[in-house]
Amino acid sequence: MKIDVLGCSGGLSDSGGSTCIRICEYAIIDAGTGLSSLPLAEMRKIRAVVLTHAHMDHIAALPLFLSNMFDNNGQQVTVYAQAHTIQTLRENIFNNAIWPDYTVLPTPERPILQFVEIQPGDRFNLAEAGAGGVAAGGGVDITVFPVDHTIPTVGVSARIGGEQFVFSSDTTAGALLDAELAKLGTIDIFMLECSFTDDMHELAVRTKHMTPSMVRTTVANMAMRPKQVWISHLKPSCAEALRTDLHDFFVL
Repeated sequence: MKIDVLGCSGGLSDSGGSTCIRICEYAIIDAGTGLSSLPLAEMRKIRAVVLTHAHMDHIAALPLFLSNMFDNNGQQVTVYAQAHTIQTLRENIFNNAIWPDYTVLPTPERPILQFVEIQPGDRFNLAEAGAGGVAAGGGVDITVFPVDHTIPTVGVSARIGGEQFVFSSDTTAGALLDAELAKLGTIDIFMLECSFTDDMHELAVRTKHMTPSMVRTTVANMAMRPKQVWISHLKPSCAEALRTDLHDFFVL
């Protein structure tokens, strides 16, 4: 399993872009500014985007990325997202004021952007397109599950070739996350957020993010410890302290 974390910062910094994870050549989870690290030719291979939620650091590059597709042989990008995320994007981004409505361009019959509404608990396959855009089989099996954040948000399980990558997205610790992780079975790579230091616990609770203590509790509550635990979404102002505190994990 080859997972490319193109960006995972919890803010704006010179150490990398915000959340975007390439799970295979043609699919990404979230479209933060980390997407800009891909060369144009690699961007144009992307056919599917799974959005966990509508916060800016997870969708910032989506409009500009889609603008690269106009002369890409009519290639369409499918964005999988919850109703809240789709509505937010339609009303606030693809509204012909902030950015063109790519759901009707270049033509309503063959737009660049296609939204597919998903709900927590949904399972679907991202199959690689073959000749003529026809699904070639195989691909990535996706399961989305609810997590506890300030707006409707899903975590993502991606199963590829018998291995499982799980991304918590933005969430706080608690019974919901513990229960959802328990349903997923063996996890090869678990990418879990940690935004704030332990002395900022109250802020983490209010904004529904994680601290190192919450990370350790979440991992300890898992019946089967993942083979790898990756820590992401560090707030730049907290990053140095978090890296020290979380030295026993792989901090991205």
